Amino acid sequence: MSLDKEWLIILHSLPVLAEGALVTLVLSFAAMAGALFLGLAITIVRVFKIRSLDRTVRLYVSFFRGTPLLVQLLILYFGLTTFHIILTPSTAALLGLSLHFSAYISEIFRATVLSINRGQWEAAFSLGMTKVQTLRHIILPQAMRISIPPLWNSFIDVLKSSSLASVITVPELTRQIEEQSAAHFIFMPYFITLALFYWVMVVGMSQIQSWLEEKMHIPGM
Repeated sequence: MSLDKEWLIILHSLPVLAEGALVTLVLSFAAMAGALFLGLAITIVRVFKIRSLDRTVRLYVSFFRGTPLLVQLLILYFGLTTFHIILTPSTAALLGLSLHFSAYISEIFRATVLSINRGQWEAAFSLGMTKVQTLRHIILPQAMRISIPPLWNSFIDVLKSSSLASVITVPELTRQIEEQSAAHFIFMPYFITLALFYWVMVVGMSQIQSWLEEKMHIPGM
């Protein structure tokens, strides 16, 4: 088959690939939201040193940072069936991505919260504010602003890592490319197309990051 015909076939496959890209984006943004929420919850436990939960969340962070995302997805999708817990591919992928990246995001939040001058805590306490009020109204707004660059880099990693969901049959972009390339026996052009799709999406997210950094006047950006 000539190269021109191969690219023509890929061109005809674009609607299917676009659907896969949409699934990738929806999955990624949902996982980002889940990871953000869980990461913040873990940070609160660790900053306040809640004894009943501190060791548990430390173990949680250690496990999800210390094991590959692919292994975690396989445990959620295939391994849990041992206990008669059956998750759909999309649910397993969303849960796996959220749990995995929440461990990293919690460390980003913890580092930024601890970077805030201790004097701000003491000043808030002298005004009669509680720890929760101080964290919510004074510390977290500053920490969120500082954490935008590393946080957004984690979001980009979520987008790229969502390709692993293809292993558990989620019909996202990588899975669609695999199926189309196998059906037409065309590989390099399809994989180049796959790389271009991800590149465009990552560049788009990077542009949003630059806009946020400029809008919030983050120094050095």
